Amino acid sequence: MYQSADKYHNGRITKRGSKVARWILTQIAQAAARTKNSKLKEFFNRKKKSIGHAKAILALTRKIATIIWHLITNDEMYEDETGYVKGEVQRRKIVETEIFSVDERISIISEIFAIVEKKKPDIK
Repeated sequence: MYQSADKYHNGRITKRGSKVARWILTQIAQAAARTKNSKLKEFFNRKKKSIGHAKAILALTRKIATIIWHLITNDEMYEDETGYVKGEVQRRKIVETEIFSVDERISIISEIFAIVEKKKPDIK
């Protein structure tokens, strides 16, 4: 949500912020739209029927961005509820991970974007 004068805008992806971050989220949405048996693919297919492929990808991009924001701010892990098909054997690899605070996560993401900005060539 953002505000301009007396108007509040809510629910759409904007061109504000990092172009690189927006591009990365769009690539994530492209991959999520191709995964089998996921809630994100179901969302994409529902949107695609009514608004078309390109706009459905952008809608999925925004949905993923809001999910990521929710997970970071609430310190949760993402679990896709429809990722299991009956009869399919699920093998989970147990991996020990470091636990970071919200501030540490934000600083890590900021450092990544700073590195990406340094590597980006000047195009004029």
